[in-house]
Amino acid sequence: MAEDGEKKGFINKIYAIQEVCVSVQNILDDVASFGERIKNTFNWTVPFLSWLAIVALCVFTVILYFIPLRYIVLVWGINKFTKKLRSPYAIDNNELLDFLSRVPSDVQVVQYQELKPDHSHSPYKRKKNTLG
Repeated sequence: MAEDGEKKGFINKIYAIQEVCVSVQNILDDVASFGERIKNTFNWTVPFLSWLAIVALCVFTVILYFIPLRYIVLVWGINKFTKKLRSPYAIDNNELLDFLSRVPSDVQVVQYQELKPDHSHSPYKRKKNTLG
């Protein structure tokens, strides 16, 4: 009986270790995907999203040039702390993460590449003229 308890305890520990390994692997995958999405934003993988990011950064730079950072932080803080009072049923979202979710990671870029036609097995391939 003691061996069964030890065996079940050992198997439970192995399952717990497997679950921890899977969750660590998923977290590392998410972090790597996030980094790849940032890289692909500035690699012009999706040109529209890259242009959008560049324009947003330019607008933010101009705003920072003309308006002191103290006032920007003050307006941001007022907006953040009064958001629940102004619209209590609004769903919170992060615009930066929403933007990055639209940029493909390296795995998605490989999966969604256009397939190039293989001309070697084409039915319209020219046949050699065997006359004469």
